[in-house]
Amino acid sequence: MSDEDDYEYVDLLVDGELHRVPIRATKATYNYRGKGTDPYRYSQAQSYSYDRDDHDSPRYETPPPLRKRRQSSSTPQRPSSSSRPTTSPKKPAPTPKATEADARKHRIPPGYSLKNWDPSEEPIMLLGSVFDANSLGKWIYDWTVYHHGPATPIADMAGELWLLLIQLAGKVKRAEECMPRIRQKENREMVDDFIESGERLTIKLKKLLKSCETPMLKAGKKSGKDSAQLGKNAGTEFVDSIFGRDRQLEATEKFMSSIRLWNLRFDANCEDILRNPGQHE
Repeated sequence: MSDEDDYEYVDLLVDGELHRVPIRATKATYNYRGKGTDPYRYSQAQSYSYDRDDHDSPRYETPPPLRKRRQSSSTPQRPSSSSRPTTSPKKPAPTPKATEADARKHRIPPGYSLKNWDPSEEPIMLLGSVFDANSLGKWIYDWTVYHHGPATPIADMAGELWLLLIQLAGKVKRAEECMPRIRQKENREMVDDFIESGERLTIKLKKLLKSCETPMLKAGKKSGKDSAQLGKNAGTEFVDSIFGRDRQLEATEKFMSSIRLWNLRFDANCEDILRNPGQHE
């Protein structure tokens, strides 16, 4: 098997630009079961072996269906004429610009940079900048590729982290928007449990970012830059912190594993409810 066959690619549309994020399914990087294992395909025993100390997602017992392995990018197929769009795709709506009023609404301290934050999304603060889940994932991925190069194990891990952050934030937001339309009390309670557990994961993310700030501040001072700005030294120091074996790598891997499991449980238990919020049993 060639190295190229070990890759999964995910296309992400960000600010009107299409980004292809490479994800390599290797045991060393993601602790998967063997080389070439689909990172989005789990056995039921692996996905639903609950730990008493696992409080990151509700313990609902419905097993998720196994997803088919995506086709390797090394063997692309030409789309048939019937599958090609007949009209040009519409350009995505531009990301709204955050204002000081948005910052006050979310109690963001004055002076924080808002350029990377979509105000319709939950704010995530890192040093003097505000991000949303998508822009934070992109920022981490871009700095990782800059620091270690593309198609490296750490870049692959950063790419998957970006995808996981988007999935977590998107599913929580979708669930919150559907809550008023869910008629059955039991279904509302279950979806609410997943919203709360997703919010706890976001709190864990913020704690992980906080643990990376001190070395970033030191790197900023060495370069003579303003400590509130995410400059070159701070960016590379962040990558060394969050993915460093002697720093936060173990915490990062545990956090990513928690999101994977939360995603599986969410899809198995909430997807049908969110598609048909007014259904009756």
